[in-house]
Amino acid sequence: MSSSSNASRFTRGATIRAMLLVLVGSLGMQFSAVIAVGLFPAFGVLGTSAVRMLIAAVILLLIFRPRLRGRTRREWLGIVLYGVAMAAMNAFLYLAFSRLPLGVATTIDFLGPCLVALLASRRAREGALAMVALLGVALIAGFGGALDPLGLLFAALAGAAFGLYTLLAAHVGQSEGGLPSVALSVTIAAILTLPFSAPVIPLIRVEHLVPLIASALLGTALAFTVDTIAGRLTSARVLGVFFAFDPVVGTILGAIFLDQVLTPIALLGVCLVVAAGAGIVWLAGGHGPAAEPAPDLPDDTAYAGGMAPAAGIEALEIERKYEVAVDTAVPTPGQFAGAGFTADAPVTYRLVATYFDTPSEALAAAGIAVRVREGGSDAGWHIKRREPGGVRELQWPLGAEMPAALREDLRATIGDAVAEVAPRATLETERTVVVLRDSAGAPVVELADDRVRAADLADGVRRAWREWEAELLPGGAETHLDALEPVLRAAGAVPSASPAKIARATGKLTALARARGAAPAQLAALAELDASDQAAARRLDA
Repeated sequence: MSSSSNASRFTRGATIRAMLLVLVGSLGMQFSAVIAVGLFPAFGVLGTSAVRMLIAAVILLLIFRPRLRGRTRREWLGIVLYGVAMAAMNAFLYLAFSRLPLGVATTIDFLGPCLVALLASRRAREGALAMVALLGVALIAGFGGALDPLGLLFAALAGAAFGLYTLLAAHVGQSEGGLPSVALSVTIAAILTLPFSAPVIPLIRVEHLVPLIASALLGTALAFTVDTIAGRLTSARVLGVFFAFDPVVGTILGAIFLDQVLTPIALLGVCLVVAAGAGIVWLAGGHGPAAEPAPDLPDDTAYAGGMAPAAGIEALEIERKYEVAVDTAVPTPGQFAGAGFTADAPVTYRLVATYFDTPSEALAAAGIAVRVREGGSDAGWHIKRREPGGVRELQWPLGAEMPAALREDLRATIGDAVAEVAPRATLETERTVVVLRDSAGAPVVELADDRVRAADLADGVRRAWREWEAELLPGGAETHLDALEPVLRAAGAVPSASPAKIARATGKLTALARARGAAPAQLAALAELDASDQAAARRLDA
């Protein structure tokens, strides 16, 4: 949606932020393990792990207060599976910690996310980086001496759960649920491990409270939260490489605090892992235009052609759309402050976009939106698809001709009909953007005030409308959109009935809704909306 570079996601800047978040989570996880090892004699291995999870669940529920109603079955499935992965990963990893050096256990544990990174690699260089990281963690394990077979089994099982956790961190992070969903997942994990935590609770003494709470905060609440935020900023593939920080940090902390010797071979492994992480960050921004792309237009249409060719830069937008009257005033800085935001000075852009389809509307039928746009920081060719967590966008640099990689991607879906793809509609947008920051000063939401004039190139009908789009920026959470919505509604905004600009520009809203089995009242509202858009265009053209 946005025209500011802050809205970009899978770019080098976002990848660096994801890397730093994973590093913070890794430090928290491994420091927590150092603390927890001292609690094993009092509570046992599984008891210690389970009580930490229970404490973390209580903390996260109090902080995020997640809603239970209004979630889809798919969203609940992701939440439950994420919780199962958390529970299994922690339990098996702590069983491994009780039998293996910290660095060895985390090295074997890392095989799960490393396998995710390797299998998800789309280019030889990415696969090579995953292999470099894998070699590095293998060298880190070179402590020498016999290793406990049962400990190795526990570490391998933890690695399997860690692989699932890696996939779900990206899935939940990029979903609409955001951090409140993490709180629910940790609660699921706490419920699953309740048989181990319940017998331990009567054994807790005052002197145990500080290490238990510290371990829960660092290794569970903090680690799971920052991992999920990192999942919003990058893909499971990249997260899989960054989770190599775990064996690096585990090796170093084990040597410092637990007298587990750091050998020269292990030190070489640390260097290889760091090099792999640096490489994946560089490659994340090494293909595409220098300006960071930002999502913008259609937004419920879907790209069904599979993974994009390497030339496309990938991003995910999570936004809410609102209808507003032409004379509606954007909320003032004071009104934003009442919801906990500070507002940057507004910036205005002029955007011109052309949307494409075949005469038989093969792209629309396949759920694909293709656009070329000039203006703003994300000028270029775009293809979009809606996912449960938002709209996935791929971008190519601006050029006079459709990029060959994009055309071949379309061919995989609509076949030879790709030769008939031609301009279908044009949109001219005056966009005024306000970036909203949280109490810490971090940009979390971008509010765009769009005044759109559209022309259907097939029948010449013109339409015009005004809408607001509130999009999460990297690091933002759904709670920020929840906090902003009452401010926008008080100003006169109402949730938009239009799922996509291209459908609105071509008068297809009612037909699409009818095909999906919409109720008569909704069909009538969409028909009224289209009539209003045409009337607005006639007034502007008069």
